[in-house]
Amino acid sequence: MKTLINKLTRLSLVWQVTIVFSLIMIIPAIVITTSYFEIVRDNLLEEANKKVQENLKKLDSNINSNISDMNSALNQLVFSQEFQYYLNPENNLSTHEKNYYVYSVQNELLNIRYVYTNQFNRLVIYSSNNQIDEYFDWSYHMERLYDRDYYSEIMQSSSEHIYGNVRVYDRSLGNLVNYEELENKEELVLPIYQKILDIRTKQCIGIIEVDMTMSKLADSSKLIDQDSEVKYLIFDRNQKLVFTSDDKSKGEFATIKFPQESGVSDIKIGDADYLIAYYKDDITGLTSAAVMDKKKILASTSGVATLLLLIAILSIVFIILFTNVAARVFFRKLKEIDRMITHIEAGQFDVRIKVGGFNEISRISESFNHMAERLQGLLVSMVQKEKAQKEAEIHALQAQINPHFLYNTLENMRMQCEIDDYYVVADKLENLGDLLRYSLHWESPKVKISEELNNIEQYIEIMRMRFNKRLTHQIECPESLKNIMIPKLILQPLVENCFTHGFKDSLPPWKIFVNVSIVENKLSITVEDNGVGIGNERLEEIYKCIAENKTIYNKNKSKNSIGILNVSQRLKMICPAGSGMYIESEQNVGTKIILTIIIESGVQNGGEEDVQNIGGR
Repeated sequence: MKTLINKLTRLSLVWQVTIVFSLIMIIPAIVITTSYFEIVRDNLLEEANKKVQENLKKLDSNINSNISDMNSALNQLVFSQEFQYYLNPENNLSTHEKNYYVYSVQNELLNIRYVYTNQFNRLVIYSSNNQIDEYFDWSYHMERLYDRDYYSEIMQSSSEHIYGNVRVYDRSLGNLVNYEELENKEELVLPIYQKILDIRTKQCIGIIEVDMTMSKLADSSKLIDQDSEVKYLIFDRNQKLVFTSDDKSKGEFATIKFPQESGVSDIKIGDADYLIAYYKDDITGLTSAAVMDKKKILASTSGVATLLLLIAILSIVFIILFTNVAARVFFRKLKEIDRMITHIEAGQFDVRIKVGGFNEISRISESFNHMAERLQGLLVSMVQKEKAQKEAEIHALQAQINPHFLYNTLENMRMQCEIDDYYVVADKLENLGDLLRYSLHWESPKVKISEELNNIEQYIEIMRMRFNKRLTHQIECPESLKNIMIPKLILQPLVENCFTHGFKDSLPPWKIFVNVSIVENKLSITVEDNGVGIGNERLEEIYKCIAENKTIYNKNKSKNSIGILNVSQRLKMICPAGSGMYIESEQNVGTKIILTIIIESGVQNGGEEDVQNIGGR
């Protein structure tokens, strides 16, 4: 999060405002779009909830209607026949009575078949009176039921009218409508039994059975034609699936368990989600259910989601573009102010902003123009003051050099006069006069390299009075570099240090080497001696004093050394930025001081025109 905020703060103000305000406007848009999608989804689920309940009612209506027909057929048959008499084994029936019974029942069965065309799979009568012959279509002896699993179910019930549990159709018995397809597969049927009881003993002397297949009982084909999205299920009293309108889903829905008598709920089967409405009939024990696949229910929402996503994307793009354009318009004047501030930072204080209007930005623009005018005035004043101060500092530094080296020179000459001939002193005094004239001539703080090197030659000749042949020197400078301008008396303090510090505690011969060269557009002047050198600790102390612009203290002489510090200060003041002084030294080997002066562009090799283009700010 912190990294993201850092990246955001690096963007321009226009894009920061664009992103912030876009987020503020996009979030409500996303919330509204999501809410609308949820409303559409909830409405679809609510409609599906109603639809699945309505289809469940239609399925229950079909089941109840068909069960009612089964009961009506039973009641019609029982009402029209004297089963208590004919089925009682204690009654001896004449041939006429038996024929009449058979004829009467068959006629009634034909009427039932006519009234309830192709509705019942079987209507049979089981009789305890073996005087009545068995007829394959409808009449059987009670012994036929003894080995049937459902016989105990019938006999253990205290009711005369029994709704049996769903079972496989018994093909060993006949059927009322002679369905051929029932001969080739195990069809599940719902049986309804009517016990015929002896009037006196109340013992069961016969049973009338009506069977109806589950497909006929549900009559789901009509429902599916009306709404193919709904699947219909029927479970028996043991919650075993006994019917499904879609045979492919039979194994899938077989594991459903119902925690209540009725209700509507969501169920998950495998990876699929379903909406199911169910109802259990307390009389028959059957649980009917209507199921809808939630994926199909919400299929239409994919189009809505795509449309909403497209609208959301277009809205986001529009919001970003609109916000960006608006921000650019609003901050156009601020951008101009920012551009002008960049010019101010670059040193262009003459820039001004065109002022228009009376808003806050316009007042800032006016303030900026006033500030630029004041800065320009202050800058001119500061430049003038700095120039005057720098000139004063340079003259002060130059003033330090003159008496310092003159004192040392005269001291050397005094010592030599005590031990040498008079005529030698005369020559050296001539050299001293040249040195004085050179040091006192300060029309400019800069001179040609050739003049500075000539001054070094004069100084070394004077010092030779003391060191004689023990001192040798060498000065190298190409002719093309002799006209380059450098600060005046920049080398003399360095050569003087060779005598006062380098040769003091070392044995002759003593050597001084001065070299001038050009390295990568930089003028390099090297002053090197073979004296005692400088220790690392002392060298670090000298560098620290130069960096902090402090006087270098000489512990051996109990006084300050100003030569090196003076050279470093004048290099920084007079020469271009990047110029500097570097010291390399090794004890008992010698010291090398390198002056590096930046050469400004436009300098040619040789010629008087070079004098005006080198070594100054």
